[in-house]
Amino acid sequence: CREHPESFEVKALSAGSNVELLLDQIKEFKPELVSIKETKVGELKEALGSIKSELGGYVPEIAAGVDGMCEVAAFPSVEATVTGIVGCAGLQPTVAAIKAGKDICLANKETLIAGGPFVLPLAKEHGIHILPADSEHSALFQCIQGLPEGGLRRIILTASGGAFRDWDVERLKTAKVSDALKHPNWDMG
Repeated sequence: CREHPESFEVKALSAGSNVELLLDQIKEFKPELVSIKETKVGELKEALGSIKSELGGYVPEIAAGVDGMCEVAAFPSVEATVTGIVGCAGLQPTVAAIKAGKDICLANKETLIAGGPFVLPLAKEHGIHILPADSEHSALFQCIQGLPEGGLRRIILTASGGAFRDWDVERLKTAKVSDALKHPNWDMG
């Protein structure tokens, strides 16, 4: 939307509990509907009130919680829904979008890992395309476009190395789970 505003428009946004970020996105994209965690609705309304003049009278409709996320995901005037909610929390909004006839730009793998046996047949039933939006998934998807059915035997994925990127082969032989969880870029808790 930032890079191609002539081609894309944000109609609805869902946020977890980050009022400040949602407020910035409201100012930038002017969505018709936003959703936030139930306990943050009051804070969002107060923040919107404080920038009312900056918004020129525009105020989005506010929804909350899981129902709000589903309402955003199934927003009537959109063609595609980007679902990037972390973990299994993205499953319900993705299902809502599919049932509403929205193509899915999927930016979380858990929706397919946890819900694949339900989500994929549902998407097929509704004639919905599920497209990978996350960088690694999208790169793989783009690589296999145009291949005939059965034209790919296997994919070999390599990783950045994570916690083991500087280890030699001998040290790798002694690696433990606790070592793997010491990823240099994020806390894998």
